[in-house]
Amino acid sequence: MDYFSEVIGHEAAKEVLARAVLSPRHGYLITGPTGVGCHLIAEAFVRALTTHPADRPLAAHPDIIVLARDWNEAGTAMKKEIAVKDVRALRMRIAERPSVATRVVAYLPDADALNEEGVNALLKSIEEPPAGAVFVLVAHRPGRLPATLLSRLQSLALRRVASPDIDAWLKQKGVEATLRNESILASDGRPGIALRYAEDDGFRSRISDADRVIGLLIAARTPGDVIAAIAPEASLCDGSDDAVTEWRETLHLWGVALRRRMGVDASVRLTGIGHAFLQAERHLGGPISPRLILELGLNYVVSGAAPVFPGWKAGAYPFPIGAEKGI
Repeated sequence: MDYFSEVIGHEAAKEVLARAVLSPRHGYLITGPTGVGCHLIAEAFVRALTTHPADRPLAAHPDIIVLARDWNEAGTAMKKEIAVKDVRALRMRIAERPSVATRVVAYLPDADALNEEGVNALLKSIEEPPAGAVFVLVAHRPGRLPATLLSRLQSLALRRVASPDIDAWLKQKGVEATLRNESILASDGRPGIALRYAEDDGFRSRISDADRVIGLLIAARTPGDVIAAIAPEASLCDGSDDAVTEWRETLHLWGVALRRRMGVDASVRLTGIGHAFLQAERHLGGPISPRLILELGLNYVVSGAAPVFPGWKAGAYPFPIGAEKGI
């Protein structure tokens, strides 16, 4: 059975994981941008390790432990971190013998949401893994994980997928040509984003809103214009229960709209706006609000200054665990 048949692109990673099924290492870390296919290929690998069919949820298998972020008490958003008590529960279960499969598999789809205590607790099991146990981690922000953990895992970094591959995949799903082209442009090489654009009217509307913001930034003449242009979306991001995720998605949508404009007008101002977006993204999860970084960078652009931050170095992206406490 080909467990990786639904994964678009990533041939090298699929080959590595397919060969590892019979004799896997104790731990794997799959990284890459949101929507590129990290979770899809990781779940396929987990199923292959336990011969669990694709039409059944992972949690239905007694030898698959899924450790993900919980919902908040209001049920409106995912919690920012994985509690250390959940990691400790995983450690107890993975030390037990498998029930029906040949091994126990721990799957962490949000490994970069572990807090410092959670990482340390998980590290103890990965350093001395139970016989036959396999850990499969996914992280879109691997820079948050400490080197002590990264060094004990086989890392597979997924890259963006070529447009012809995404186009063929969407065509197979029945997406018409015009919508396919728009989806590919919006996806930035990420099949998951392309499919979302093709199927979700609300997401397409957000792309249109992003294009409006870029238009306002291009026309801005004063710092006040800049602040007013980004204020509605920035306030929504800051007020979200998961501000980092919301900021990341908003910056992605603005970036998509910006690149569409660059196709017909690669001006210095557009380059400067793009640089400001990049600086804001690099500070996600850090001690400085991305809104402040973004407003400062865009004000440089409006003033006609070079699109750089004199004397500034790009921060670690994303900020490692403990950075917010000055560790």
